[in-house]
Amino acid sequence: MTARLIDWPERLAEFVQSRRDTPFSWGGNDCCLFAADAVQAVTGTDPAADLRGTYAAALDAARLVEELGGIEAIAAARLGDEIPVLLARRGDVVAIDAGAGISLGVCIGAQAAVPAADGLAFLPIGQATRAWRA
Repeated sequence: MTARLIDWPERLAEFVQSRRDTPFSWGGNDCCLFAADAVQAVTGTDPAADLRGTYAAALDAARLVEELGGIEAIAAARLGDEIPVLLARRGDVVAIDAGAGISLGVCIGAQAAVPAADGLAFLPIGQATRAWRA
């Protein structure tokens, strides 16, 4: 993956704060694009540039996810080799069960941030099942 920007901690904090109250939306603030936006904040590179604007509804997103092999396959293809979850650090992407199946989130320390209906949900990082370095 691309090297992190020198001011990545501030960028990550600003990004998470800016999305704190942003509701989930397909093709805007869903788990895949949220994780990609976090990676872009940390590295300056958008791992989902080719996916943006290609879907805006749950059915379209489901078809795309299936076509690409699943949520975790999408992360692996764009972020590279998986790392042990216990080695995930702030800014890394994690796969985590957010209550409606596996979602992508971002490690922010002891918690992972994931988009939810009314804004971000913060889940214990120990619930993450997979992780990738940003």
